[in-house]
This record gives sequence, C-alpha cells and structure tokens, in this order.
Amino acid sequence: MSDHCREALDKLYAYLDRELDDVSVDVIRLHLDDCPPCGRAYGFEERLLVAIRSGLREDVPEVVIERIRTAFRTEIR
Repeated sequence: MSDHCREALDKLYAYLDRELDDVSVDVIRLHLDDCPPCGRAYGFEERLLVAIRSGLREDVPEVVIERIRTAFRTEIR
C-alpha cells in the first residue's frame, strides 16, 4: 500500500462526512479515481454509511461504527 493510499484511507471518513477542505477533497477524489483498491474501499464505506443512515430508526452507537471501520481498515491492509 502506497503512502497516497494510506493518506486517502486515513481521511476517508472525514471525506465521506464532508469535513475536509476543498484542496484535500480534490486530492482524495483524484486518488480514488486513479486507484481501484481505494476506489472500492470508498464505495464500500459510502454504501455502508448510506445503509446505516437510512436503514436504522435509532442512532447507531459510535463504538459500533468504529468497530466496523477498524475491521475494514484491518482487512484492507
């Protein structure tokens, strides 16, 4: 895994939550477009986020979301 991949994946959740500045968004978007493994990771996380937000009537505890993220990061690396 390259440094660019690590940086993109480390910032993926902030990217999905729209918490990054415009320059960071552009850098990550370009990387996701050019790197199929990272693009797949993004697609999975985006679908997971949409499912969690739309499929549940109550809030998911942050600890559950963090466990899922940790498991996914471990699997990618």
